[in-house]
Amino acid sequence: MNNRCKFWDCFENISPVHTFCGDHFEWVQTGDIDECPICKRGKFTKYPLCTDCDSKPAEVVNSDQTKLATIQLLSAVDDVILMVKSEASVWPEDKQKQLEHLEQMANQVRGELQAG
Repeated sequence: MNNRCKFWDCFENISPVHTFCGDHFEWVQTGDIDECPICKRGKFTKYPLCTDCDSKPAEVVNSDQTKLATIQLLSAVDDVILMVKSEASVWPEDKQKQLEHLEQMANQVRGELQAG
């Protein structure tokens, strides 16, 4: 049984034991392709979403499923922050600022979820 390449706009048939066609597999190996957080298909790492998901109307992207995934991700981020917070006081200043930025972004996303 044939399978299609996982890259968002590739329709090449591949072996059922593979995930990507030869070209896209090479790009995965070099780090140029990762997974779209919405549709789970392959996309170029320089873009946050694949072109299909990026062009969807906001109401589709902001579905209940996406909100649930965002809440779960925020929970994991909170766990990481809690684990490292006590050690952060001895970190270099730039790393402390990155942690503060992570906290600010998590709080911003949390606020947007509560508002919407």
